[in-house]
Amino acid sequence: MRRQRGRVGLMAAALVGVMASGAVADVTTERSASILVFPKVIADGTRDTIIQITNTSNSMVHAHCFYVNGALTFPDQPAGPNNPPLWTEIDFDIWLTKQQPTHWVVSEGRLVDPEDYPCSNARNIFDCNNAGIDPGRVPPVVEDFTGELKCIEVDASGAPLAGNHLKGEATLVATETSEDLPPGDVAKYNALGILGLETLNDDPVLCLGGEPTEECPLGAEYNACPQTWILNHIADGGEDPVVGGDSEVHTDITVVPCAEDFETQVPESVTIQFDVTDEFETSFSASTTVTCWAELDLGDISNVFSDTRHGGPIQRTFVQTRMRPSRGTNSGFLVVADERHYTGEPGSTDTDASSAAVNLHVEGERPGPDLIVIPADQLE
Repeated sequence: MRRQRGRVGLMAAALVGVMASGAVADVTTERSASILVFPKVIADGTRDTIIQITNTSNSMVHAHCFYVNGALTFPDQPAGPNNPPLWTEIDFDIWLTKQQPTHWVVSEGRLVDPEDYPCSNARNIFDCNNAGIDPGRVPPVVEDFTGELKCIEVDASGAPLAGNHLKGEATLVATETSEDLPPGDVAKYNALGILGLETLNDDPVLCLGGEPTEECPLGAEYNACPQTWILNHIADGGEDPVVGGDSEVHTDITVVPCAEDFETQVPESVTIQFDVTDEFETSFSASTTVTCWAELDLGDISNVFSDTRHGGPIQRTFVQTRMRPSRGTNSGFLVVADERHYTGEPGSTDTDASSAAVNLHVEGERPGPDLIVIPADQLE
């Protein structure tokens, strides 16, 4: 069994390498960009989020940012037509001097204080909040916030700018009230960056990919959203191949549509098709629909992600999942993943747990366009 597991692990590593080398970087996690999307921002009492944004240029950079609350209207009930997401937004502006990084804790926001102290002798991950040069006032989110943050580079007048000067990271931190993660557990991912193009004009409709249309007379103004997202992961509930024994791994994904209308605040929906292949080269499929925002455990979507194939006797460890918008869907989507590793029974007092956020590989681009509509009065 040990030799077989080793061979399977090598196969999985090879798959990762092949997919990484073939990815098309229409959405970047390594370069600076003109739109930053943080799909997973949590401040619900069990987790909080630290946002970091950096200006990579040698000049002043402005950005207009939007928090979108994707929490359900009735959080204790399943999603559906009678329980839509709240889709409430909070917007604010930040200004960054040349090469300036900034950060804030989502639940607390950040006030403007010229006497902010430098960060030293920190005792915990929150002790450096507000240190450094203020980027402007950042409001705190509402209580029990689960949603996204999107920041769009603009000029001094508020018009969109294809400067490609912004880079970001998000750190999810478990608090003392978390039921399944130890206090202080952290999971970090890079913000998803969308590069601006020279064709960008100053109207409120931002065109991600696509050919010229009535809404996008010059065609694409930003790079397109990916056609396919690729996640290599351990089968849901499978044994951690490093820890072994009484361990298991669960993976969730957080999804937001690429298209977004901040003018009408009508949430966009996207249907996602999953193509799942295990180390035995057996393939399965599943689908789900996301409106506005969703954090989904793969095991809750379908049993095709399980470590046993449809409850059968054959155990599997490694799975590759390819995600794409279903035909007829009007929007692409953006996604990050989060792995949770448990030793012992999840949720029990003697369980060791840890988490790790994951940026996915991408392949191809949507024909588009996916439209982000910002309020027209922002440009006045």
